[in-house]
Amino acid sequence: MSDQVDRQARTVPCLTCQAGRDRVNTMVLSSDEVGLIETWHTPDCADHLEADHLEWEEQMEASAEEVRREQEWAAVAFPAASARLQEALRALPVEQRTTPFVAALAEAVELQAVKQAGRGGFVVLHEWAQILDRHFPPARP
Repeated sequence: MSDQVDRQARTVPCLTCQAGRDRVNTMVLSSDEVGLIETWHTPDCADHLEADHLEWEEQMEASAEEVRREQEWAAVAFPAASARLQEALRALPVEQRTTPFVAALAEAVELQAVKQAGRGGFVVLHEWAQILDRHFPPARP
């Protein structure tokens, strides 16, 4: 059993099961400062099953918490920003009503283009609320 990494193949053996490339085994990719590393595990490898489950659980909990915080903020921020937008629209003379609205729309369109070019997806509620907050900020006391 060796702790040496095969630099050419970038494969590190599992210290528990010593699995190799085989279609019944599972490959886990990780990375370090050099690049990607392959580690193979047998289907019943305790290290893989435990580590995989814990990592997945931590990622799910972190993601759920982030979504919860964003939704909580957006539930308050979006209606307030939308009301400010409507109020600002009513306060402007007819000939000036488009300027801040066009800027907010242009920012939303740009964000949608970036999302689509990257990984896909849509501008979501908390992002709309952030855009509206920038262009129609809350009144300062």
